[in-house]
Amino acid sequence: MRNRELAKTINQKLIEVSDVFGQFQQKTGLLCPAGCGRCCFNADISCSPYELLPMAFHLIDTGRAEEVLEKARLHEGKGCFFLEVSDEALGTGRCREYQHRPFICRAFGLSARHGKHEKIERSICKTLSEIEAARPDIQIVNNEIPLIDLWKK
Repeated sequence: MRNRELAKTINQKLIEVSDVFGQFQQKTGLLCPAGCGRCCFNADISCSPYELLPMAFHLIDTGRAEEVLEKARLHEGKGCFFLEVSDEALGTGRCREYQHRPFICRAFGLSARHGKHEKIERSICKTLSEIEAARPDIQIVNNEIPLIDLWKK
């Protein structure tokens, strides 16, 4: 498969991931707060080159690839290069390439994974966990949470 075809296939899967994980968040009412970028400040979160392939072609097609590459080489900030920081102390910002963001950014906040002995374990970010704890009306059924490991393939 050629790179552009692969990028289109990956992009279709990324859109599907956004739909599945987004619908679950809508259903539960447990949504990322507007402007929250706490997870984007975490330098330990990473993605694969394949996840970035659609974004790379977008940057090439819009004539921004060389500029972005040069800025990325000089980037010394902590966290994601694409985060436009509003307030680091509050963990707020926005993604400059939200439409083309990788898999991990689409599924990170609220998901589940197979843990030890194939037991399903929740994976929920600190911000959403705090919101859930403060809102007794939110009911999450663990076997309904989208499994992140099913989508990583």
